[in-house]
Amino acid sequence: MLHVTPPMGPNLVVKGSQLADEVGWLDISKDNLQHKRYPNVFGIGDCTNLPTAKTGAAVAAQSAILNRTISRVLKNEKPDRTYDGYTSCPLVTSYNTVILAEFDYNGQPLETFPVNQAKESRIMYHMKADVMPHLYWHGLLRGLWGGPAPYRKILHLGMK
Repeated sequence: MLHVTPPMGPNLVVKGSQLADEVGWLDISKDNLQHKRYPNVFGIGDCTNLPTAKTGAAVAAQSAILNRTISRVLKNEKPDRTYDGYTSCPLVTSYNTVILAEFDYNGQPLETFPVNQAKESRIMYHMKADVMPHLYWHGLLRGLWGGPAPYRKILHLGMK
């Protein structure tokens, strides 16, 4: 199986600004997504220097943290949630199976479902093909989907 990813680099608008780190990415704290030098600047997604995969799943998880962080900062309160680096990569292994790889900043599994997600699964294929597009278009883009963290706690009975 060959998995090809195009070269990625920082956005030229950010790269050429005071907001960038030494390489050109938006220089934010990996924990609360707040800029390291400008406390009124926040970031998520592909423009940031977060040490995680740049995926839609990562953006969803980041958006939940960012929503909470900005709300608290606007009330002159300290952020109380941290982003753990959650990201997800559905790896298509056949015409009807997927390995749903979910992990944190350290590359440790951060699985949502209480099954071994390292094994190929038809159910995970349907998650990728049928559920995730709806989560993206009708959840994430409308600000209603902040990633699977609350569901992970429920499905693992609060033990993970």
